[in-house]
Amino acid sequence: MFELDGIKITFSEDGLNYIVDKALEFKLGARGLRSICELILNDAMFELPSSKRKKLHIDKNYISKKLSNSSLSILKVAS
Repeated sequence: MFELDGIKITFSEDGLNYIVDKALEFKLGARGLRSICELILNDAMFELPSSKRKKLHIDKNYISKKLSNSSLSILKVAS
């Protein structure tokens, strides 16, 4: 989706590891992992196309901020 708007998105290794750690922490599978990624990227998907910014770098700090403002706990699998 970002490429269609000419936006280059990159992920740091620590950011990717953080996403995986959260998926494992909440015992999520592929769908849960996708939901985490959507939580992280949702705002940028709507805001960046209308801005002049054409690059987005996702790192652990960015992800942490996005997840702290979300309801990630609703994704947790019931034990």
